[in-house]
Amino acid sequence: MNSLESYAVQAAAVGPARKLSNTSLVFVMILLGVSYMFNAMDRQVFPALLGGIRATYGLTLAQSGFASTVFTINVAVFGAICGWFLARFKRRSILVGGLIGYSLFTLVTPLAEGFVSLSVYRALTGVGEALQIATIFSCVGSYFGRSRGAAMGVMQAFFGFGALIGPIAGTRLGAWFGSWQMPLYIFGVAGILIAIAVFILIPSGFIEAVEPGSDATGTIHGKPEEIPRLLSRNVILGSISFALVGLAFFSYSSLYATFLHETLHFSPIAAGSALGMYGLGAMGAVVGGWAGDRLGKMGVFAGLAILAAVSFTLFNGASRPLTHAALSFVFGLMVSGFFYARFVSIIQRSAHPSQIGYAVSAAMAGFYISGPFAGFLFGKLAEMWGWSVAANVMVFAPPCVAIVLMSFFDFSRLR
Repeated sequence: MNSLESYAVQAAAVGPARKLSNTSLVFVMILLGVSYMFNAMDRQVFPALLGGIRATYGLTLAQSGFASTVFTINVAVFGAICGWFLARFKRRSILVGGLIGYSLFTLVTPLAEGFVSLSVYRALTGVGEALQIATIFSCVGSYFGRSRGAAMGVMQAFFGFGALIGPIAGTRLGAWFGSWQMPLYIFGVAGILIAIAVFILIPSGFIEAVEPGSDATGTIHGKPEEIPRLLSRNVILGSISFALVGLAFFSYSSLYATFLHETLHFSPIAAGSALGMYGLGAMGAVVGGWAGDRLGKMGVFAGLAILAAVSFTLFNGASRPLTHAALSFVFGLMVSGFFYARFVSIIQRSAHPSQIGYAVSAAMAGFYISGPFAGFLFGKLAEMWGWSVAANVMVFAPPCVAIVLMSFFDFSRLR
């Protein structure tokens, strides 16, 4: 029995809302994962193509970093209010609408006439991404219950695959067609097609599943005084620490390929391949989610320490392509292979079951809130003080601060 089939057996034993067969559950998880894969491809292909985009629009380093991460403005905003959407609309409608939304704006990005319109189109992709991410993790969290960490890890593995093939396929398609625009057209159309498949093929028994402890309307089974407030110390500390991991990630992803190309003189394809190795590491989430459920407190601290060490080495001394490929792999393994599923899981488990949608929103807002500023500040600091100092401030320091904050997190209160 494979891991997804074992999840199906666990889920089927929980209650009547969890009656998908093993085969159906495997199919649903693959289809949902593929839709999430396009999310990663969309966001990772843009920085990989940044050399051609900078040449077309005459962007500065700071403008390039901003354009790479500006989508997170709307991921943070709509991520924070996704709980409102999830409480009022069907998850299917939110998921499909999000997919189509960011795919359409990916499709029109090459039509931008300058820095402003380019930034606007990229920012608007974040609306759809936020709606899709929140819905996916709400579905998975509600369906799998206490085993959600491992199931979320499966989703992150698909995200990692998208982050791997997005830059690699994008740079090769760009070289093949002699245009940075064509990969964005192709990815946009493909995203719309997968949205149609999700709408038709994912059953309501999965997508609208309700976690034990609340009914389909979100009504709590118990006295109102038994429901803890959402913004508890654990939710706040987890969200802030997740935000710091996000700051390191968005700083890295926005300009890492540019650093390799302009400072270490990697070819565009070699730089895109090194960035893509992040995605290979993120695919480790299928194990990372399972490990996070079992390693507990010490796993969080050990992971943050590893992330800090790799973050420092990426921009300080490493110069060989194989070394950068390995470091980028470990960086992806820590951020998306371990911490994304881990922090979403512990923030959900810090909240009441009826608040799961709002807990996902808090987690997303935490991770993405720094994104709008990370790329711009990283580029500006690099222009003023050089890559090493800028990277130490924007990539290395955040996980160090997160270690301090998580020392105040009460792991004994996780449900």
